[in-house]
Amino acid sequence: MYGQCWACGSKALTPIFSVGGIPLSSLILMDSAEQATSFPRGDLELVVCQACAFIYNRLFDPDAVDYTQPYEESQAFSPRFRVFEQELVDHLVNDYDLAGKEVFEIGCGKASFLESICRQAGAKGLGIDPSFVPDRIDSDSNVSGLREFFDEDHTHLTGDLICSRHTLEHIQPVGRFMRLVRESASHRPSSFVFFEIPDADRILDEGAFWDIYNEHCSYFTLPSLSNLFRGAGFDVLRLQRGFDDQYLLIDAKLGQIDASVDQAEVGRIVGKAERFGTAAAEAIGSWRQIVRDAAGQESKVVLWGASSKAVGFLSAIASNEGVTAAVDINPFKQEKFLPGSGHPVIGPSALTDLKPDLVIVMNPIYVPEIAVMLQGLGLNPEIRALGVEGARHASEVEG
Repeated sequence: MYGQCWACGSKALTPIFSVGGIPLSSLILMDSAEQATSFPRGDLELVVCQACAFIYNRLFDPDAVDYTQPYEESQAFSPRFRVFEQELVDHLVNDYDLAGKEVFEIGCGKASFLESICRQAGAKGLGIDPSFVPDRIDSDSNVSGLREFFDEDHTHLTGDLICSRHTLEHIQPVGRFMRLVRESASHRPSSFVFFEIPDADRILDEGAFWDIYNEHCSYFTLPSLSNLFRGAGFDVLRLQRGFDDQYLLIDAKLGQIDASVDQAEVGRIVGKAERFGTAAAEAIGSWRQIVRDAAGQESKVVLWGASSKAVGFLSAIASNEGVTAAVDINPFKQEKFLPGSGHPVIGPSALTDLKPDLVIVMNPIYVPEIAVMLQGLGLNPEIRALGVEGARHASEVEG
């Protein structure tokens, strides 16, 4: 009924969560509310593989998502994110001696991370991404890019470092994709590979329904990511969490194919996955009530973060009337509209006129810097953030 696991080929698949009528893209911001509310929608159903613990949306249709359309994924406008990104750059440049070498990034986006590595290392960079924008690269940068998908026609491209950040979760045939990465690395066997993706372990723990959306068709935890890389012929050099345990970071290099799995770890993840549906339903009900209560009190509510999380959040709670707008510090997102709900995206300065009573922060790690910005605007709304850590951060700010 459910086919075969995209990662390992097993047919031992169990459904864990479903949601209907979600926007087919949460990354593409629209120019008008009418365009946004009429954006195509679809259904999602997550399954977990009992053999390797990989989680994915079995209803995902890759032809329904157009990554060639302009979208804005950069988080580099956040000071907190820039600190994290610099830590990654320092690690890769210094630990893998990239001075004067070549870096190849798969899914480079606007190539800001690739630029940072090459600038610090004096390296040469090549990125590939269907949404690559040459004009966003500094003129003095030793970086070039291809506005294309990485596929069989590009496995001749390689580097001393092959990196990919927040791309693997958008890939449906993850097993085949990693074999293409292996082929790319085989042209330079001494090369290192670095990937960064969201950590699904946290999503399962928190019932984080807001982190489930159409473009993210594949979800990994530490064991399932390790299983995928080792099964594709990589030795895992480093595997850990980062960015307040929101991301998985993996360093690897070519090795021997090892398809063995830690069944105890697989069982642990599968157990959590099977409980996710209940946890997500409780979280959806709780946030829906919070927004409805605010609307009943005529409180002004805004979301901070015009991101995929915001689209996923609004789609799941299905209570658009209680939220006024989405705030984002990225100027490339402002004056646009969220797909599906049609909420306008505004800059922080617009809040001085709006005067919100409640700010719901889409990512708790940004609560401290958001609180500083609000105080600088002379505003003192209630701040609540998604997730367990969000409650802790918000209480610290309020205290």
